[in-house]
Amino acid sequence: MPQISAILSLPYIQPGQAQKHVTHNEAIQRLDALVQAVVADRDRGAAPSAPERGARHIVADGATGDWAGQSGRIAIWDGGAWLFEPPLPGWRVHCLAEATELIFGAAGWESQAERSLEAARLGLNAEADANDRLSVSAPSTLLNHDGAGHRLKLNRAGASDTASLLFQTGFAGGAEMGLAGEADFSIKTKADGSGWTTALRLSSTDGRASGAAVQSDPLDATPGRLVAVGGFGLGATAAPRVGDADAALASGLYAMDLPAPATPAGSSGPAILSVSAHGPQEVAQRLCETATGRAWRRARAGGVWQGWRREIGQADLLGPVGLSDGLPSGAVFETGTTPGGSYLRLADGTQIAWCDEALFARVSTERLEHVWNFPAPFSATPQVSATLPGAESAYAGLAPGDIGGLMQDTGSASAALRLPRVAGASGFAAGAQVAGLRLLAIGRWTGG
Repeated sequence: MPQISAILSLPYIQPGQAQKHVTHNEAIQRLDALVQAVVADRDRGAAPSAPERGARHIVADGATGDWAGQSGRIAIWDGGAWLFEPPLPGWRVHCLAEATELIFGAAGWESQAERSLEAARLGLNAEADANDRLSVSAPSTLLNHDGAGHRLKLNRAGASDTASLLFQTGFAGGAEMGLAGEADFSIKTKADGSGWTTALRLSSTDGRASGAAVQSDPLDATPGRLVAVGGFGLGATAAPRVGDADAALASGLYAMDLPAPATPAGSSGPAILSVSAHGPQEVAQRLCETATGRAWRRARAGGVWQGWRREIGQADLLGPVGLSDGLPSGAVFETGTTPGGSYLRLADGTQIAWCDEALFARVSTERLEHVWNFPAPFSATPQVSATLPGAESAYAGLAPGDIGGLMQDTGSASAALRLPRVAGASGFAAGAQVAGLRLLAIGRWTGG
């Protein structure tokens, strides 16, 4: 017959044993300590100084003093000495300090919170099944940090499998995001009764975006789509090309090769077309030659294009003027000097000509004459005026009072000007003349 029990090692009373009460009392004492076992704590590194009889503790690792070498055992004070019970796998005790149950196993004493929880299915206020092995019915679900960050991980077996978040209404899919059978990350949507649309796809190779929510090409003007780099020329090293300015109705920048349909007459070479649209019927365009910097503007109002109008810049202030369909087509001012004097032409068609040193010489006893060849021709007869000099030295063979009002026979290219003798004055003698008259003609260089 064995002397101790197989599990708790309680001493058996042997046949013919003397002092049977000693063996019996020892077994009772151990049962008293282990049945409905409750310990005060499990983190003491040394025995308490004044324990009460029956006090129980789990000895912490590295304990010293009376508890040295007893780590993990249940220490029991019997009133005179410490007894130590070595636990077996599966033993359970209640820890008062932590108000929790401890279980002994390969990792030592652990609470339920410290032990890994494994279950084939788990339903929280819901029923789990073979497919949805974790099912939760609740107003919200909180996944909190433990002092730093927090990650939610969805792992799939292979690239052709799915790791995604599926959003449903009435258990019917409406949106999905994740890795859906491919390496790229995608966001998909689904309207009632229709198929899935990949709204956004992010390439696993370079991270670039594509999908129904992104432009399909640089000229894609579908409302609601995201504009990509290069869309309508924004951020691109080369703007998208258009061949007809009338077709460029969406806001953006476009490259053109001039001449081209619906572009200004006389424009040439590479150009950039800038478009601002308030809608397909209300559009403003600006066309700029990249080689010369010349620029034109036009607008579309009520679906009807207006004519191109040239922009005037610093380089356009002086130069040959021009008019086309009543609008300036050249510089703002044109100036020049010829033997006949100087002239100024304005972009609106006005021309001013002047001569500061005109000489009127005697042609008869009755008049002095000067033929003025205009420095630039007028389109019609201009208005001509003359100012007599103030210095008496400019008058030879006559006095200022001998001269009457200016007479003229004026054409578009020249004017025959005469200064007659006033009545009562002596006839102009041979060699009579007036020098330094200022002549002024005002008219138009174009009939427009």
